[in-house]
Amino acid sequence: MKWLTGSMLRERRSVVYAITCGIWLEVFLYCVLHDQYLIRIAPEHFTVYHAPVWGIENTNLTLLAFAWAFKASIGPGLLLGLAAVFVGRAGTRPKMPVKRMLKVVAGLIVITELAGLAAGAYAWRTGEMIFPEIIYPEETRPLITTQTIQLVCYLVGALSSAGFLVWVGWWRRRRLAEN
Repeated sequence: MKWLTGSMLRERRSVVYAITCGIWLEVFLYCVLHDQYLIRIAPEHFTVYHAPVWGIENTNLTLLAFAWAFKASIGPGLLLGLAAVFVGRAGTRPKMPVKRMLKVVAGLIVITELAGLAAGAYAWRTGEMIFPEIIYPEETRPLITTQTIQLVCYLVGALSSAGFLVWVGWWRRRRLAEN
């Protein structure tokens, strides 16, 4: 981690850890809650259409959803956290406060989930797929619903994460111009 505190970043390790681990923890907690209800709508979403994880039996749905949430959050959460460290704290521009970053990410998570729930409600109510049929593992209402929720959340999550990083950069440029 010395390169994170080197000449480019000049940041205390505790701040790097707070941002990186804080964002990952927010993403992880979101994934846990998200997967806990998805697995109850369509258990086969995880038990049939996902590979087995860590030897967890398909009868323990709570633990299975928890394990998938952990696996699903590691990459996106840590990558977004590290990107936020560099975009929000590197260089000579004013640094974005850690708490502000974490609050904005929490808000984006809520927006992501609301978009997924709205799409899932539409899929449940109509039984229609909003993405190409090939993306859905089968045409049952529960799997159409959970797959729609997942795909919308992936899409909105990726877009909102990119938008967050752009916004952080804009915020820092604006603060520099004000000073």
